[in-house]
Amino acid sequence: MQRCADAIFAARKITNDQCSLLWIVWRREGIRQNELAEELFTDPNTVTAMVVRLEKRGLIRREVCAEDGRARRVSLTPNGRRLIQKLSRDWEPVREKLREIFAGDRGQEALRILEQVCAAMTEARQTVLEKRRKSPHTRPIPHKPVSEMLPLA
Repeated sequence: MQRCADAIFAARKITNDQCSLLWIVWRREGIRQNELAEELFTDPNTVTAMVVRLEKRGLIRREVCAEDGRARRVSLTPNGRRLIQKLSRDWEPVREKLREIFAGDRGQEALRILEQVCAAMTEARQTVLEKRRKSPHTRPIPHKPVSEMLPLA
């Protein structure tokens, strides 16, 4: 799915990861940069690099957080809002195809299973984030392909 999104979004010179970041900022206008890293479940340094790139392109802006001068809040610019609308339109054919695939009883059962998987992954993610908050000197979890983490055969 990520490769598909990267191919679709390439025409607008944006990656799926950058689109995800923009989407989260659209949903949570003024989100703190550290919260953005948690939402994306990625390293804060990776988020900072993406934010800097998107800021240079005029898609987002960062402001000092009123409650904590060390933190930065991220918001979309008007150009960022327009791009999100375009990316959403670009992605609509894929969304429509997925709606077709998941229609009917078999599709609904698959969605129920995926919801259970999502709930399990969200719970595991929360556990990891809580441990990280309690022990700030832990190393980030290395990314592994799903095929290496879950032997499905």
